[in-house]
Amino acid sequence: MRHFGYLSILCIPIIVIEASLANLFISLNIGNMSDSAAVEALTNIFIPLFILVVLSLILSVALSGGSMIAFRSLSLGTSISPYQALYVALKKFFPLLWGNLLHSLAYGIGFIMLIFPGFYLFARLGLFPLYIMFEDKGAMDSLSDSWTVTDEFGMKLFVLTSVFLGIQIFFGLMGSIIGLDLELWFLILATIVKYVTLMPLFYLFYSLYESVKTNQ
Repeated sequence: MRHFGYLSILCIPIIVIEASLANLFISLNIGNMSDSAAVEALTNIFIPLFILVVLSLILSVALSGGSMIAFRSLSLGTSISPYQALYVALKKFFPLLWGNLLHSLAYGIGFIMLIFPGFYLFARLGLFPLYIMFEDKGAMDSLSDSWTVTDEFGMKLFVLTSVFLGIQIFFGLMGSIIGLDLELWFLILATIVKYVTLMPLFYLFYSLYESVKTNQ
């Protein structure tokens, strides 16, 4: 909680962009349109939609690496700002992008296999940004190293990952059941819940990485 404000600032850019995307879709009210009308409506907002999607991708990738820089800064007591941490991550954008895509593909396939394999793969491969940021490794090597290092801790990581990602899924499902999933305020809240539960996971991966490096 001591660094809540710092980490909140780190997440604000991506939260704002994702909330803006949600607002854009809600304003169209596509659910009440015919297919042709929906396509026309999306065509009319293609440019702002494209810009927001690209910004969302860039910031989400930057967050995966920037959060690790931020955690190291906080643990060492250095004065790097949240936005400087994101900037450092952007310098390694393409390895992080490739790593995030492969990571998402892996746990996405796992989710199709009854969800829990997705949690397991998310946990076992989750250290990849650390190897990219701190050891200048490529995406494939980073994912491989993450899988190797987490072998001993796989079950604990799986349980904790299931808890935090499960909160996200449960929150979204409850919103859908109650009928709040198309309300802007709920989508903003869901985005906040997403990153409030992701940051502890990122810190868990950072702590495990530092612990392994210390003991080597």
